[in-house]
This record gives sequence, structure tokens and C-alpha cells, in this order.
Amino acid sequence: MRKLIVEQRSLFDQAINLLLSIFKPEKELKLMDTLLNENPDILDAIHVDLTHSTNKSGRKGLSAERVLRAAVLKQYKGYSYRELRKRINDGVSLRWFTRFNSDRVPHYTSLQKAIKSIRVQTWERINDYLMQFAKDRKLENGCSMRADTTVAESNIAYPVDARLLNDSVRVLTRLMQRAVELVPGLNFAFSKRSRRAKKRCYQIVMAKGPKAEQVRKKHYKDLIKVAHEVFDMANVCCKKLKGSAHLEALALHEQLDHFLTLAAVAIEQSERRVLEGEKVPVDEKIVSIFEEHTDIIKRGKSQCPTEFGHKILVVSGKSGLFTQFDTLRGNPSDDSLVPDILTKHEQQYQQAPWYFAGDRRFFSTANEELAYEAGVKKISICKPGYRSNERQEHEKQPWFKRLQRFRSGIEGLISGLMRGYGLKRCVWKGWEAFQSYVGLSIVTFNLQKIARLM
Repeated sequence: MRKLIVEQRSLFDQAINLLLSIFKPEKELKLMDTLLNENPDILDAIHVDLTHSTNKSGRKGLSAERVLRAAVLKQYKGYSYRELRKRINDGVSLRWFTRFNSDRVPHYTSLQKAIKSIRVQTWERINDYLMQFAKDRKLENGCSMRADTTVAESNIAYPVDARLLNDSVRVLTRLMQRAVELVPGLNFAFSKRSRRAKKRCYQIVMAKGPKAEQVRKKHYKDLIKVAHEVFDMANVCCKKLKGSAHLEALALHEQLDHFLTLAAVAIEQSERRVLEGEKVPVDEKIVSIFEEHTDIIKRGKSQCPTEFGHKILVVSGKSGLFTQFDTLRGNPSDDSLVPDILTKHEQQYQQAPWYFAGDRRFFSTANEELAYEAGVKKISICKPGYRSNERQEHEKQPWFKRLQRFRSGIEGLISGLMRGYGLKRCVWKGWEAFQSYVGLSIVTFNLQKIARLM
């Protein structure tokens, strides 16, 4: 069973302590170390996720303390898992911070598996512990609140129907080939179409000139034909795998069934869009067969009219800490998020904020009434569209403008979160992993911010 911390120190750890007097850790690492030591509840939350399995056999694995500190270090420095393992192994101060000391640093895949096993609910709980710590130390009193939304991209290429079809052909062909090699006695009509699909995809993307649309449509017809042929072969293979008693057959059947479902959507989507000229609704589209959870988001931004990922809600206080965060499905309107924001804030601070600020997308008359009823003294959200003379005078008041300037500060915080903590693009695979990645980024940002404020 995993340990919470490694209590017994090695004899060789004395050498680490000696080297630390020469190679001193960064100031922020020392402050974050102090902060983590003063919040033991954080380790308890991590330990629950790492020990949820009832299996008591096997090796003990990494302690909760080492997993947490390695995760924070990875996001704080922007390391990949390979680089994380290498840096910890070579650095005295990083060995000290992650508590590996003179012990052997495990393989990067072990670090990856342990870090990704921490759920988003745990990161939310850890963030609540940090907000309570900030409240007790009077770093954040919850009197002022500002909210905004941003988009974290999924780790996908720009979606094009030709690329979706090519990916479907490539993945289904690879799985069928693996089934033929691993499952004995599996007989079905199998032939590769990957090269032809790749060539057609390239021709579609590179088509230029006045007749480019006609050329693309011609190549699309052939690519869709190839996709249908591969789909039919994979469907037969999937049925035969289901009836096989071989050990590898079950896993391959599940994978084929998963990608056949997505390939069917990609083929139908391409036929409707390209051949029939139909506008397919957003909820009937997919943009990737690898990250099928990805949402299509339009926020009216001129520089990026369409984004592919998930909308992230962040709420900040006057201290610059993110007191709340949430990863949203679809593209809900910002004004629908205000009631939950106020409810969560009241749970954290046992009172409504005195001041609440947001951009015009959070505005609705119902939200203003709800905020005032909840106990908010002043709410500053500009009304979009037509404004009466009375509304214009209301928004010209000094306190309203002051709160709008306060609101604009969250833009810089989001920019720092995107550039410095990896939230521009989530590189973890799957919806649950996407949420956990966002949680890790927010918690790491808040740890570093509290360390600076201490």
C-alpha cells in the first residue's frame, strides 16, 4: 500500500543536506515547500486517490507527497514527463523539493501514471484548502470578486473533414493489422487503404486555383469511398473478434468498436457537408477521433472566431488568487454561470461578496437582481446593446468604472495562466484527464501566488 510520506530517511540523505547549503533552492520553491508542509490535508486528499484500489499486493509505489510535489514541479516549470524525471534525477534542489532525496527516481511513465490518477475533484478540494489558508492568513478576504471565461484547446490538429477520414482509415487499418497478427485463425477480407487515403487527403488540402472546389469534391468522393471500404472491413473484423476466445481479441474488439463509432460519424459528417452541401449542427459534429470530447466554441473573437477545446470559468479575488474554477461542456452562456458562482463563494466565505465585476457577457437583469438579493453591495457588469439614459448614467459612476478596472486585471491573470502554466493547450488525453490538467494548472498557479504573498 502506498505511503502518505516516506518517514525513514536514508543514510545518504545527509549528503543531500550538505549539498543544499551549496546549491540553494529557489526562493519560491522554498516558500511553496513551507506552504505544502503547513497544509497536511492536501496530502490526505492525494493519498485517497492513489489508494482507491482495493488491491493490496505488489510494490508500494510512490508516496502521496512525492506525487504531489512532482506534479506541482512539472506544471510550475513546464516540463514534460521525460524532462521532469531527468531534472529531478540531476538536480539537488529538485530532489529535495520532491522528497526523493537520495532515492532512485522512478521511470517517467510511473510519474505520469501516478500524477494522472489524481481526479479533478481532488484538485478542487486542494484549491479550497489553499483558499482557506489564504483566508486565515488574511491574504484573501473574499470581499471583491471578478469572473471571466477562457478556452483551453484540446491537443488536436485543426479539424478538416479530409483529415478526420484519413485518421479513421489509418487507425482502423492499424487495429485490423494488429488483430491479424495477434489473433490466430482470424479470417476476413483485409487489404490496406492507408496510402490511398493519405494521398487523397494531401490532394484535398493542397488543391488550389479557380477549379479547386471541383478538384476537392472529386477527391473527397474517392476518400469517402475508401473510408466506407475500410469501415466495412473493420466491422466484419469487429464481429469476428467478439466471437473469439483469444485473450487479445477482447481488447482489440473494444478499441475497434470505439473507433468504428467515431468513424461512422466522420463519414456521415463528410457526406453531408461536402457532397450534399448541408450545414451540420454543432452537436452532430466531431472534430477529432482521438479527443472526441472536444467542443466547438465561438465567442465572437475576431482573431480566433472558432476554438476547439473547452470553456474554462475562473473567478479571482483582489489578491489575484483563483478562488473558483470549472471546466464546462459545450458553450454555455456566461450569464448562466453567475448563480453558481455566488453560491460557491458563499460556501467558501460564509457571505456574499461586497463587489462583483464581470464583462458584458455575464450581464442579465435577473443576475443583477439575484446578486443584490444575495447580499452583493455593488455589481459592475456593462449592459450590451441598447442602454437607456438611466443605464448610461449608472455605468458612468466612479465606483462602477473602478470595478471595471478591477475586472480587467483578471485578463492578465488568465494570460499568465495560459503562458506560464500550460493552460493554452491541454496535452492530456480524455475528458477526465482534461479536467484534471486544468485543476493542476490552477492549483500550481495559486501555490506560487500564495508563496509570493507570504
